Amino acid sequence: MPEQEHVFLPDVVRYRAGATSPWSHQDIEFVAEVVSKATTYMDYGPKLTAYATLKIPLYLVVDPSTARCHLYSAPEGGDYARRLTAAFGEVIRPSDNPLGLTLKTDKFPRD
Repeated sequence: MPEQEHVFLPDVVRYRAGATSPWSHQDIEFVAEVVSKATTYMDYGPKLTAYATLKIPLYLVVDPSTARCHLYSAPEGGDYARRLTAAFGEVIRPSDNPLGLTLKTDKFPRD
């Protein structure tokens, strides 16, 4: 049986200004995933590794079951060098990430 490839369909993707193709990982600045019971393993495992390997600058995991979000940045060697965890209700400030995004988490979904 041939090895299966994973196809990831992120919940949110932000492309660089001037991106020419939605299929080019080099044009992706930010990916966000909302964790569900069915996707927990993929969101914290293979997707985390794949996005870091592809050098996606920011990966946000929103986890309603723990009421926390995790922002991964500075991809290197198939992992992220920086990890920030914020409880729902906290604000992730521009100084916390290389894109300068402000993320308000007070309205993130909770289980």
